[in-house]
Amino acid sequence: MNWFIYLLLSLCLGSIGAWSVKKIGANYGLIDLPGHRSSHIRPTPKGGGIGILLAFITASLLTAIPITLWIPATIISLTGLIDDRVELSKSTRLVVQFACALIVIVGGNHFLGSATIHPLLNVAIGGLFMVGTANFFNFMDGINGIAGISAIVGFGLLAVYGAMQGIPTKYIVIDLCIVFACIGFLPFNIPNAGVFMGDVGSVLLGFIFAAMVWESNATLFGVLSCSAFFFLIYADAATTFAIRFTEDGPIMVPHRRHLYQVLVNELALPHWKVSVGYGLIQLSIGIIAIVLQYFGMTALIAGMAALGVLFITTSVLLHRKADQISSTGSL
Repeated sequence: MNWFIYLLLSLCLGSIGAWSVKKIGANYGLIDLPGHRSSHIRPTPKGGGIGILLAFITASLLTAIPITLWIPATIISLTGLIDDRVELSKSTRLVVQFACALIVIVGGNHFLGSATIHPLLNVAIGGLFMVGTANFFNFMDGINGIAGISAIVGFGLLAVYGAMQGIPTKYIVIDLCIVFACIGFLPFNIPNAGVFMGDVGSVLLGFIFAAMVWESNATLFGVLSCSAFFFLIYADAATTFAIRFTEDGPIMVPHRRHLYQVLVNELALPHWKVSVGYGLIQLSIGIIAIVLQYFGMTALIAGMAALGVLFITTSVLLHRKADQISSTGSL
């Protein structure tokens, strides 16, 4: 029964947060003005992910999640909220994020393969994994619904995998509470966005996902298996970096070269179709990863590598098509 109450509460908090920011966000400077890299055309309140943060904090307190996990995540999310209001420097954000990742790793005293891997290397890998995932997921929050749907699929798969592997129930509950908080948020963001999630939600979701994966797996194999549940997040970010590099474009400067942005802006697909498509593809990849992990590390890596090649090839072809459309000015 407690599960049902926690999930219902998370659903309500996700909705209330989005509704509140939609109504009064602009009064507090939480507004996203369209620019040259935007996929929207009118000023839209941002920071609606505050309800997801509230759901996460509430669920963490109710399930007694370690303080070294939820406090750092909360700090990162609140830093994102400040960034939604007054843009912070990249260096400031990264310092906060790496400090919070260090708290999760060292505070939880969790090290992968500690008998064979030096503790400092564990800290480095874990820190890069958490901070990288937080920012990669933030990169994906660029069209209506894609961040919310990606989180629902990713955390849903993480809950299923956790149940199969027998991880503590409280972590599964947290995963499901995040799923329901995102479900509560989504109606305000798709098909037409009345409010954006903002960094307060997107950076939080990426960081929590990586932290939960790190805390619930004692081997690199387990981390790789769970990372596949955000496969499209990593693949899209990595491919975009590569494309930007080959185009001699500044990698860290905001742009519209992510595949999902190309599909919406240059190829004129509706936001909701792209977001749902990403979600369905990610669900399929996640199921494949769960099956492959039973055949060992080699099978999992080979399968994900094959899917990576397929994604890269598709992305390059669609980028070329989009560039041709841009040069001719018509579909």
